[in-house]
Amino acid sequence: NIKMKKVYVLALSLLLIFNVSATEVASKKSVEELMELTEVSKMMDAMYSQITSMFNNMPKQMGMSEEEKPLFENYMVKVVTLLKSEMNWEKFKEPMIDIYAKRFTEEEIQGLIKFYRSELGQATVKKMPLIMQDSMMMSQALMKSFMPKVQELAMEMQKEVQKSRQDPSE
Repeated sequence: NIKMKKVYVLALSLLLIFNVSATEVASKKSVEELMELTEVSKMMDAMYSQITSMFNNMPKQMGMSEEEKPLFENYMVKVVTLLKSEMNWEKFKEPMIDIYAKRFTEEEIQGLIKFYRSELGQATVKKMPLIMQDSMMMSQALMKSFMPKVQELAMEMQKEVQKSRQDPSE
């Protein structure tokens, strides 16, 4: 009887181990399918383009002269090259799959897959890069009025710090 219980517990344990392992693999496979449907790698390419266009405006914002612009452009070529080599889809893919698998159930992933296979889901995928681009442009516009205010506050803080250093009794 005890021997039978041990066999039963062992068989149940092996079944559970196999089931957990099979579920994890299926979930990772499903997440990968979801990422292909949502064209995540293309979204990363769009992100690079947006970052590059954002950098293109920086010389003007920084008040650089025409003579200084080639130095900046040379620097930015290096930054973008580094960005693409260090922050590329191949490096992101497995960790992102793990994150999705950790946060979503298989049922949720399957629901998302079903949605992104639909006409509405595909329309969302196609329009999302444009939405991201418009959002980036809107953010840049907001930053134009925000940054001077932050700089003003930073200067105010710097004056207060200098004042406190000059007169420590107050």
